[in-house]
Amino acid sequence: MKAYDVIIIGGGPAAIVTGITVRKFFRDKSVLMIKEESDGLVPCGIPYIFHHLDNDAAKNKMGPKPFIDLGGEVIVDTAVKVDKIKKEVHVESGEVYKYDKLVFATGSLPIVPDFIPGNNLENVFYIRKSYPYIYDLALSVKGFKNMVIVGGGFIGAEVAEQLAASKINVTLIESEKFCFSKAFSPELSSIATEAMKGAKVNVMTSTLVKEILGENNKVKSVLLSDGTKIDTDAVILAIGYRANTRLAKEAGLELNRYGDIHVDNYGRTTMPDISACGDCAQDFGFLTGRSDVVKLASTATAQARTLGHNLFGIRIKKCCAGTLGVFSTEINGLAMAAAGANETSAQQAGVDIISAEFTSPDRHPGCLPGVSNLTVKLYASPVDGILFGGEAWGGTSVGEIINIISLAIQKSITVYELISYQVGTHPLLTSSPVNNPIIRTAEEIVYKISYSK
Repeated sequence: MKAYDVIIIGGGPAAIVTGITVRKFFRDKSVLMIKEESDGLVPCGIPYIFHHLDNDAAKNKMGPKPFIDLGGEVIVDTAVKVDKIKKEVHVESGEVYKYDKLVFATGSLPIVPDFIPGNNLENVFYIRKSYPYIYDLALSVKGFKNMVIVGGGFIGAEVAEQLAASKINVTLIESEKFCFSKAFSPELSSIATEAMKGAKVNVMTSTLVKEILGENNKVKSVLLSDGTKIDTDAVILAIGYRANTRLAKEAGLELNRYGDIHVDNYGRTTMPDISACGDCAQDFGFLTGRSDVVKLASTATAQARTLGHNLFGIRIKKCCAGTLGVFSTEINGLAMAAAGANETSAQQAGVDIISAEFTSPDRHPGCLPGVSNLTVKLYASPVDGILFGGEAWGGTSVGEIINIISLAIQKSITVYELISYQVGTHPLLTSSPVNNPIIRTAEEIVYKISYSK
């Protein structure tokens, strides 16, 4: 029986970053990663396999090579049992491995809507984070003329846009009033939904699927709650993900009300020497401090770094007050992003906010080729001006603009401090220093606060 200082169960971003961090900062520690499939995928890149990457999943591969290069070991097998008393991990092949520290990084699985009859028919698919599954799906969609996507969140909407770009007739069904409504404000959700329509996707919002109908056990149509039938060759169900915690539960680990592994600020479970990070572990909301559900690779890797540094004793105090949730996407050439609170989430949390927005060209002068209008919207406390959230939409610079806003939120920057925010500018790269949208938006909030007193 082989023994390791650390065993990591899982092979996704959280597992890889945990392994890299431990091997880099604790070079005398042996680390084994147990992963179910030899090849992995870049999770956020999966939608783009269906058009931008030419239906070739191999172009979106992700693996643990950086971890292996640092001396980590990997076996491809399935962990079937954890004995927390003997500190052993049993795998499907029959091998048993001993550990000093154990990390669950088992990720998440697509939600299967048992409440929709017909969800198990042939040609009903999910966006699984599985290389062989997505490889086969990408080949299958080439033969479809009509497809229905159920779920207008990031995965469903991005897959729908990519399939439509491949000349497939795509209908996207979303139960909420707008797509992306769980991450974006009503204003930006509305803009995003219009962008979906501009991408030649037939978008049906405020709509529920009653049943998936089949013939000879194969999908034939989708029946909506209002009686409408949509003929289709295939259905992709993209209504969210749940933590993959079956093994953790069987091992006796405590789960929270969402079914995520209960951990503290450093990823430690209630069991000695067992930790968890990534989609399988619980999040604490930035605004509320209560358990939240944000399943993003960026969140998972942040958790993994904290866990890796502190696995053998607290070395770096976790400074993050909770999971912020930083989202970005691009639909039909329009980049959109959000971080932290907006009107909807703030109201749900009982938090008072004040907001403003400003639009300016992302190059200067605005007649330069390739220019796009960049809009920034900020949400702040009406009492002291601390940033609670932000959104941005326009050209590709939005992706890094939201990261600036995210850092400002995490460091409790106020709109008053942003007024004197010093930036570098260049005509081909940024907005004008006179009209930097972050600064001008902050100035608008200061104006509103000053004149509301």
